Amino acid sequence: MRSKYLIFLFFLTISSALKAQDKPKLYINCQQARCFTTYLLTELSYFTFTRDQALADIQILITDQGNASGGRNYQLNFMGQHALQGCDALVEFETGQNDSEAIARKKVLNKVNQGLLVYIANTEMAKDVKISFPKGIQSTSDVDSEEDPWNNWIFGIGGSGSLRGESNKKSVRLAGNVRGGRTTEDSKFSFYTYLNQNNSSVTLEEEIETVKVNSYGFNMLYVSTFAKNWSIGGLMKGYHSVYSNIDFSGSLAPALEYSIFPIEDFNKEQFRWIYQAGYRRLDYLERTIFDQTLETKPYHQVTGILGYTKPWGNFSAELNGYQYLDDPGKYRLSMEVELSWRIVQGISLRLYGSGAQIKNQISLAETASSNEEILLGGQQLPTTFNYYTSFGLNFTFGSVNNSIVNPRFSGVN
Repeated sequence: MRSKYLIFLFFLTISSALKAQDKPKLYINCQQARCFTTYLLTELSYFTFTRDQALADIQILITDQGNASGGRNYQLNFMGQHALQGCDALVEFETGQNDSEAIARKKVLNKVNQGLLVYIANTEMAKDVKISFPKGIQSTSDVDSEEDPWNNWIFGIGGSGSLRGESNKKSVRLAGNVRGGRTTEDSKFSFYTYLNQNNSSVTLEEEIETVKVNSYGFNMLYVSTFAKNWSIGGLMKGYHSVYSNIDFSGSLAPALEYSIFPIEDFNKEQFRWIYQAGYRRLDYLERTIFDQTLETKPYHQVTGILGYTKPWGNFSAELNGYQYLDDPGKYRLSMEVELSWRIVQGISLRLYGSGAQIKNQISLAETASSNEEILLGGQQLPTTFNYYTSFGLNFTFGSVNNSIVNPRFSGVN
């Protein structure tokens, strides 16, 4: 566990010795992280919380990202405002793959407590604080020196299924996957295999139409750092898809990545470009509209990823360009944008949009399926574009400092 402060555990006792206005107001800015906001409001009732970040004395920006062990790496950014302007602090820690929700949220609470201590250590509020250090705990050097019998390798197996139905239709879905990899500071290797089976049927005019759409495949990735902000590696993919008329498609491509921002600031800001070029072999289930049953094609792909997580909200954008080198007219260009913005007190805006220009549908089957099969998702249809968009505007007004949590009747429809 890493932290820029001494590692210790302590609890804040609830006290009425100080007036509420003498205590700093807190604002929890949790945009996409798993930060258990309701739990924090309940356990930190010693403080006053505000839902207007402009009124807060301390803003706590919480971000996280998945780590190699299946847990989460957290960053708690404490930002002083008003009289505390310029007094900032950072606490970093991680949760484990096997941590239950109770364990994970306790870790988050302890680290929030740890960061808040910086602001109240030299004030009258310090007399309300109790600190305890666990006895007999190993030092960090002792933990780090222990040998890892798995040598940083992580493996996982998963499965899921669903059954839905009505009087005249039903759908059965089964899925399974095997995954694994090894991650170090300088390199990363990962693999993922999957198997999906979808059976759908519908009864029309007393006739039953059944469609089976199966898919399976694997993805492999290796990447190694060779200079500051530069990485090199390769990708290998293979898959089978009835929907896409693919008996089996395999591709292999070396890749290069450059990060404009420091890679260690990934979960606060990122601007990365990834380029890959390789070959793709396609074996089709049925003859295609281009009169092909098997072909091998060279391709290249460029991906740009931009992302910000700031006190005002978060913004992310991804641009992808894919093109066959032997036939430049066959390409796909797509873009995805997401914005979550706290405009002013009580008003927040959420925007999401994605779209693609599609000119590379080379696997379309020459023989069209029946209307029923198409409606049940059994075959891909020709198209030149797709898009999806959503938006939301939220306005909240009323008391800005009410941090009371009342869970009674929660979840009842």
